[in-house]
Amino acid sequence: MANISYKETSERLEKLINTTTESELCYDLLRIFAQTTETSINRIKEGKGNLSNDGVTVLVRNKIAYRAATSDTMRTVLEALKADVKIAKANPRLLVVSDGITILAYDPKEEDEYENNISLLWKDFDFFMPLAGVEKLRATEENDADVKVSYIMARIYDDIRRYNDIESEEQIHSLNVFMTRLLFCFFAEDTGIFAEDNLFSDSIRSYTKNDGTDLKEYIEGAFDIMSINGEAIRSNMPKAIRQFPYVNGGLFKEHFPAPNMSRRTRDLILKCGTFNWSEINPDIFGSMIQAVIRPEKRAGLGLHYTSVPNILKVIRPLFLDALYEDYMQSKDNVKQLNKLLLRMSRIKFFDPACGSGNFLIIAYKELRRLELQIWEQMRILSGSDVLPFSNIALTQFYGIEIDEFAQETATLSLWLAEHQMNKMFYDKFGSRPDALPLRPSGHIALGNACRMDWSIVCPHTAEEEVYVMGNPPYLGSSMQDKNQKEDLSYVCKGLANYKNLDYIACWFILGSRYIESTNAKYAFVSTNSICQGEQVALLWPYIFDKGIEIFFAYNSFKWANNAKYNAGVTCAIVGLRAVSKMQKWLFDGDNKILVQNINAYLSNTINIIIRKRTKSISELSVMDYGCKAVDGGNLILSIEEKNNLICSDPITIKWIRVFAGSDDYINGKIRYCLWISDEEKENALAIHEIKRRINQTEVMRLNSCDIGARKLAARSHQFREFVETSTSSIIVPAVSSE
Repeated sequence: MANISYKETSERLEKLINTTTESELCYDLLRIFAQTTETSINRIKEGKGNLSNDGVTVLVRNKIAYRAATSDTMRTVLEALKADVKIAKANPRLLVVSDGITILAYDPKEEDEYENNISLLWKDFDFFMPLAGVEKLRATEENDADVKVSYIMARIYDDIRRYNDIESEEQIHSLNVFMTRLLFCFFAEDTGIFAEDNLFSDSIRSYTKNDGTDLKEYIEGAFDIMSINGEAIRSNMPKAIRQFPYVNGGLFKEHFPAPNMSRRTRDLILKCGTFNWSEINPDIFGSMIQAVIRPEKRAGLGLHYTSVPNILKVIRPLFLDALYEDYMQSKDNVKQLNKLLLRMSRIKFFDPACGSGNFLIIAYKELRRLELQIWEQMRILSGSDVLPFSNIALTQFYGIEIDEFAQETATLSLWLAEHQMNKMFYDKFGSRPDALPLRPSGHIALGNACRMDWSIVCPHTAEEEVYVMGNPPYLGSSMQDKNQKEDLSYVCKGLANYKNLDYIACWFILGSRYIESTNAKYAFVSTNSICQGEQVALLWPYIFDKGIEIFFAYNSFKWANNAKYNAGVTCAIVGLRAVSKMQKWLFDGDNKILVQNINAYLSNTINIIIRKRTKSISELSVMDYGCKAVDGGNLILSIEEKNNLICSDPITIKWIRVFAGSDDYINGKIRYCLWISDEEKENALAIHEIKRRINQTEVMRLNSCDIGARKLAARSHQFREFVETSTSSIIVPAVSSE
């Protein structure tokens, strides 16, 4: 797979409209995405690398089939590419046509189409990432419909941004609300919220043009009338609009102009409508969030979609197992079962990094499932005349989320989860609240959890039963941006050497302050580094000094999700409470072990802390950094680049070395680098390609905000550390997880 930078790719595409032509665009796409060398490009132009000999088609096996066209023949030419049997045999990843101004493309694997102005490609280029070897993740563990729908929703979002100038915060908010309302309508038409099945999809199919030119006005009218309860006003609206019911509940309360939409947007909306949304879990919306947020922003916002099995690893030992244990002990006593129902209706659940609400949604659904069992048992004990009702409210659920789209989705997802569980309640007992209008949802606050008072967001007394949970953003010290470093400084005032802590330490510290001397408990998913190395001495004495203990933990395990840009990391789960004589549990895979104590290293032993040392207690050699490049990638070579350099001038082999970083060593990757001594510098500069790379390194270092990097510009022919050994070396990767 090509090592492709989103920022660099965007910058190169932005300049493309000024340099490309309809005959050159194919090669530009190969240069930018497939990182094809000029040598290979010239071979294709000469016909040696082109599998087509018809004089009009560029055909590169497993990559691209391309034809130039005029503006009025582009679609005809694309259809001809699709129908060409010889082209299909070469298995091109994308079919592309262009007139030099507009680009039209087709993805045969995803059966998806793309159309845009070349001048706007830099804003929206995910469609062409397969040329770089970057494919959409094929998830197997999640509901197949869930995953497919998340990808289509991402395409709708991308297509709308392509035809609308969306830059300001107000415009982004308006689009986010639009997407949230779309999600609701798809779900509502398949789950009985709307009176008729497929009401939304069928109406778009019947009342809007195929080219999508009137789709904006129709959807805007439909959304507006769902906020109107007055029959007099509704009766004056066209039938095509007034057929939609009053929804409100806040979701449709405010008017927002709908965005402009294209033929493709309409087709994608109708495709979404073909899925059975009654089978789609509201908790998959976390994956949808990742699918529409730009990938370079995802990790920083902490939007990690969390699968249901992983969420259960947190909530079962935190509170759910105890509730089921109470149920089993009360199973034959109606009075005790009523007492348990009352207890469940008073518990508060709080996720201070809630993303799109996955932890809250699963906690709510599991609580409702237990409620169903309790009512079934009470009917057995008291007779069938007992009329069950749900006393668990969404207002028991609290969250903080920094991203507005995720906050909107969390609120919507809780509504939809409530509707799902009400339907399940109805199937069991024949009673449920009316689906519409929507009732108040959870208390999801918009803001930075590191700067907010958690006790204001989710107020509680010392006696109240409150469970804090979640999967906050991790981010080691070297990965934090300026704002996150300021957050850490704000939270960690008074802690020594806090700058070396992972960003997630903010949540552990704030969580400890929130539950101190109360009946509240918390459990967070974290990178296992928070319980390893120097971070233990920096963080855990502060927490333990507040009279708080670890009462359950999962040791290191692989964490993954099924979002479009998949995140994988080695994690631990740590649950904390005020010091108690109650049981403590360590989890290792499927094993649950009763232990006397859990220390900061998640071991069954006393609370010992190993402090950092500056000198070794043994006679071993000093461990130091390896050869850090600080070169912008200019002194590092891929296998292809190394071979091309040697082919162009064999003398260059003397300045090329194998280069192995942590990731290379762990995953068996092979890279090379330029390794030029001061004595050989002038000789190396005589080679054009080497001189170009050294000059680019100099520019990169001079433009750096790091003073140390700018000083390195004087020796841009070398890595920051130019250290070599004539004997064997021991490689100790700084990071060994993903």
